[in-house]
Amino acid sequence: MAWSKHISGKGCEEEEIAGNTPSRVSPKKPLREEAEQILEKKVPVPLSVRSKNTHEPIRIEDADIQKLIYELEVHQIELEMQNKELNEAKELLQKSVDKYTELYDFSPSGYFTISREGNIIDLNLFGSQLLGKERVNLKNARFGLFVADDSKPEYNHFIETLFTTKCKASCEITLCLKDKNLPIDIYLTGIVNSDGEQCLIAATDITLRKKVEGEMKKKNKELQMVNAEKDKFYSIIAHDLRSPLNGFMGLTELLAEGLSGMTLDEIQKIAVLMRKSATNLNHLLGNLLEWSQLERGFIRFTPKSFVLIPGLQENLILVLEAAKAKNIDVDFEIPKNLLVYADKNMLDIVFHNLVFNAVKFTKGGGHITVSAKSLRDNSLEFTVKDTGIGMNHEIIDHLFSLDVQTGRKGTNGELSTGLGLIICKDLIEKHGGQLNVQSEEGKGSTFSFTLPAHEI
Repeated sequence: MAWSKHISGKGCEEEEIAGNTPSRVSPKKPLREEAEQILEKKVPVPLSVRSKNTHEPIRIEDADIQKLIYELEVHQIELEMQNKELNEAKELLQKSVDKYTELYDFSPSGYFTISREGNIIDLNLFGSQLLGKERVNLKNARFGLFVADDSKPEYNHFIETLFTTKCKASCEITLCLKDKNLPIDIYLTGIVNSDGEQCLIAATDITLRKKVEGEMKKKNKELQMVNAEKDKFYSIIAHDLRSPLNGFMGLTELLAEGLSGMTLDEIQKIAVLMRKSATNLNHLLGNLLEWSQLERGFIRFTPKSFVLIPGLQENLILVLEAAKAKNIDVDFEIPKNLLVYADKNMLDIVFHNLVFNAVKFTKGGGHITVSAKSLRDNSLEFTVKDTGIGMNHEIIDHLFSLDVQTGRKGTNGELSTGLGLIICKDLIEKHGGQLNVQSEEGKGSTFSFTLPAHEI
């Protein structure tokens, strides 16, 4: 009984130990239960079995030690479980950080943290690529140093707006980088952070978009030119072609109704007028046909070497007759054996229009000179010079524009649409040359252009 009572006393001490242990460890109940279940699976050897085998009486100290060992083992398991959960949370956090870093660095937009002073505090990988330098060399650098001069006012206003209003702002600027020949257009969107000392800016490369917009503007301009050319074409057909045709029909009607009562001189005058109308119509129709074929790409460019003068004089027979009728002298200062490398059909059109214009705007008794000379760059310069009525600066400035009316009537009332000079300009440019004009009112005009002397 004494032994039993002694055990009972120790039992109170055990309760005190067991009661004090949780206050030191303070485990969560679900975690402790799980730890105890794990410990039970280890199957410890009971103290009573160990005493029986050794024939030693059970001592109170052994029971205390066993209880303490049990508590320590449970606590160790709890710590291992907590450590496992902590490692899993740490791995999950690291994955999130890696994912965020990957999204931040490899985003298709540049991200910058800019101070009030305009210095780069932090940036992502794409941001450093936009600025063309390593990220480590860009920190603390001024972002404004990379902004093109014409965009700096807009960029400075953008930064000032961010820090002043504390509201989201955006702008489009151009970056000018020393290591890159082409400028980079970017779209900036920014907002100030909570402390108001830094702003977070996202930069999107819009160079391709701006290029497309530029091409669209160019196409729109070309479309406007096409519409202007179409309107000019309709105007020529509606007015300039219709007027001489009506005149020609009126002359034929006059002959048909009054021929029997006309004198020979009257008939001859009407015939001269009819020939003039027919010549004008033929020239105008020829220009319209050539221009329409040129615009639609139907005229093929096939240059070759040939002697200029024989074919040139043959091409200008009708024009020379018109000059003779106005008592205008036409001189050719071109060597007979001069070789030129050009498309013969196109060159015939050019000379025909230039000489025809000179005849048209030169009064009777005037003079026209068609000449050629060699230049130092192994090319030939051709000139058509007249002593006609000339042109003022306003007419010269719009001489090759279809959307501005520059056509005037010739000295004998000849029609002029301005289309012939535009055709000449386009054909000369196909040869790699340029049509130039010098003129003064009342003192005549000089048209010149260059062609290669032989194939390059």
